[in-house]
Amino acid sequence: MKLGLVAYPGLGGSGIVATELAERLARLGHEVYLFATERPFRLPKESPVRFIEVPLPYYPVFPAPLYTLSLAGTLESEAGRLGLDLVHTHYAVPHAAAAYLAFEDRLPLVHTLHGTDVNLLGMDPAFRPPTARALQKGMTTAVSQALACQAERAFGVRPRVIHNAVDPERFYPRPERKGVYAEEGEFLLVHASNFRPIKRVPDLVRAFAKVRKRAKARLLLLGKGPELPEVRRVAKELEVEAWVTFHPPTPHPEEVLGAADLFLLASEEESFGQAALEALASGVPVVATRVGGVPELISPEVGRLVELGNLEGFAEAVLDLLFHPRLQEMKKRARQLAIARFHPDRITKAYLEVYQEALERLPHRPAS
Repeated sequence: MKLGLVAYPGLGGSGIVATELAERLARLGHEVYLFATERPFRLPKESPVRFIEVPLPYYPVFPAPLYTLSLAGTLESEAGRLGLDLVHTHYAVPHAAAAYLAFEDRLPLVHTLHGTDVNLLGMDPAFRPPTARALQKGMTTAVSQALACQAERAFGVRPRVIHNAVDPERFYPRPERKGVYAEEGEFLLVHASNFRPIKRVPDLVRAFAKVRKRAKARLLLLGKGPELPEVRRVAKELEVEAWVTFHPPTPHPEEVLGAADLFLLASEEESFGQAALEALASGVPVVATRVGGVPELISPEVGRLVELGNLEGFAEAVLDLLFHPRLQEMKKRARQLAIARFHPDRITKAYLEVYQEALERLPHRPAS
């Protein structure tokens, strides 16, 4: 097939999922084009996926670049030139509406919901009606059962649940690298995100300060984002800045995750938790807040779930795992679960089945 995938290029989970799916589809022999405003962060230079830039023209008459219209125009013109069979958008706002504006009923459309496009932006009265109409015209998937239920209430659609995938050949235990990030005898705790307020990274530092009183540990924070100054402030205020390492974004997070003893996630909303899945595949148990789709990923045999805002409970869960007599067994089980339930082959097959159904519902017609 000739496939067009649409994604945001940055550090968010939706862009990572879209980019890695595009890679797998291209390696299976499909002709894949990835549309974004810039080359996605996780797309290798040698990738068989062909990147198509969506321009952001600015005209002083408008308060900001008109991304939705630019994406719609780019999709329409490129789909006709390339002869695309299907377009698959990741993150509904505004990608679903832009795709429908470009094609209406002339090309099969698949839309994958990732989280805040449903439970945050999707709730905005300015975005909700056009997004709902666009989603109802195509086929929709969601990355967790919890998100699918939210989407049904918000948009009147019933998405098919396809969990995210993780590559076990890329994410695997790397205990030999622990010394790169931690001192001898220290436990290494890792968090990775885009440091948005919804990730509640300052809460992780507050919980870590409690852990540090009872365990020799280091917290490595991988990523960047708007909350970074506040995180630094909290670490300094609690006098733990000497044991908090700030690691910039890297196209190779597997090198950090594989060295960790535990992965921490304190989000107030999380549709699935891609970074947590990558940690599990790396043989790293997870302590996370019990929100959204996280319970579909984290069970007691591979981690601990804590109620949102319970920092004392979060710290206790971390300490419980660090000193658990079966921690090594739990690390092995974490990787086994990731491979069994979230292997890329399994997830890619599920998307291909959706594509086939979309093509059968709306046979290919000229896109322009």
